[in-house]
Amino acid sequence: MAVSRSYHSVFPIFLFVISLLTLAGCGSMPKPVRNLGKTDVDFVMDVHVKQQKELLMELTRKLYVRNPDQLRKVENITLEDRMRQIFGRPGELELQPLVFEELGGKTGIDAILLSFDESFQGDRVFAAVVGLSEMLRRSYNHQQEFFILDSLDEQALYNSARNIEVFVWRLYHRENSDGDLFLLTNHFGDEQIDTSFDRIFAKMVMVQDMMAYIVADKTNRSITKVAHGVAQFVFLPIP
Repeated sequence: MAVSRSYHSVFPIFLFVISLLTLAGCGSMPKPVRNLGKTDVDFVMDVHVKQQKELLMELTRKLYVRNPDQLRKVENITLEDRMRQIFGRPGELELQPLVFEELGGKTGIDAILLSFDESFQGDRVFAAVVGLSEMLRRSYNHQQEFFILDSLDEQALYNSARNIEVFVWRLYHRENSDGDLFLLTNHFGDEQIDTSFDRIFAKMVMVQDMMAYIVADKTNRSITKVAHGVAQFVFLPIP
């Protein structure tokens, strides 16, 4: 009887919290109230999504430093302008897909491919990062915060991790007709060696793989793994 009273007293509170989160919008509610609708897994997922965004921002800045000519392709635009276009302002939710007229409306994997298209005369860094960012956002259902009723696709997360690896391989190996890389990354000089891009990409892959295994464990679903050889480096769909 005591168990029944406890259940009947807690369950309406649970429903009330879920209703508030659904009707009022999670982002507009005080953080302590929002946290009532989270499990431990949700908190872990929040941390991983935040970390991935920070890595993408670091990558964007480094790519523009190594490829300053790309930023100059668009008149009167700064690095900070590009950062706001892709990542929004601090604290701003990233709910809308990344679609830009200057990329011909291409986004996700199509935008990544555009950055390696020799006929493309625009900002290749912008195309690459927009594509990479949108692909990862899709793997998170365009969410930055997760709650009890939210669900992610472990296969989409796994596929996105493999796509980062494909992107990195192309970044390091794809050349234009003059034999030059489309975008510069790591630097190997006589006096200085910079392999910091490797570190960023390794962390990005690790975050996506970790998310995939967390979601698979939570949902008790399996991941279909893909064996890649260099010759098989093609982008995988994000379900």
